[in-house]
Amino acid sequence: MRRYLAILACLMFCCHSRAQNDSLSYRLTPFVKGGLTIGFFEGKASNSSSVGHTGFHLEAGIQVPIRRGRVFNWCLIPSLRFITKGDTWELDDGERAFANMQYIEVPIDYAAQISTRKCKIWFGAGLYMGYGIGGRLYGSDNLYIYHGYRLKEEPAIFGSEVRANRWDSGLNLMGAVQLRHLYLSFDLDIGLTKVASGRLDGNNDSSAVAISMSIGYTF
Repeated sequence: MRRYLAILACLMFCCHSRAQNDSLSYRLTPFVKGGLTIGFFEGKASNSSSVGHTGFHLEAGIQVPIRRGRVFNWCLIPSLRFITKGDTWELDDGERAFANMQYIEVPIDYAAQISTRKCKIWFGAGLYMGYGIGGRLYGSDNLYIYHGYRLKEEPAIFGSEVRANRWDSGLNLMGAVQLRHLYLSFDLDIGLTKVASGRLDGNNDSSAVAISMSIGYTF
């Protein structure tokens, strides 16, 4: 599925050539936003039941007008994002293990904008690159060992024991509604880089996925 989503993103980047050549007034629009993030690992990271990881994100970016079309206005949206990802696994005895991963990301989206009388509607796709800066693997009170890890010691997720991959990259899908300065958005990060977390991921085939819902302000 990720291959088809990547092809879709490439097609969106190419389709601006069909737009009219009318230039926009090049007014750059900065924005800030933040909100809730739900993360999980896509792939076989564990035999335990995954229930997802609840975290948050903070982001600052800028809308850069590119082209004006008959229906859509096209815009490039680079940003800088702090985001927490990971997963939560529930064992048969009711205990839980948690992977909390903190990243700095740089998403760059290519988006179409539809203007109405009351709002602006955005939707687009792009790529992101991230770097892990922190995080821990830990468990509920009675869970001491998980896949060989001593959870009471809360090993660093990017440390020498767990050995998760610090670098992350993938596809970002976005949609937003802008009401004057109020900005409501939805983002889906689909990781294309393997988490590769040693014993935690026996087949090294899982990647991080995050669903983010935001409220923000445009300047």
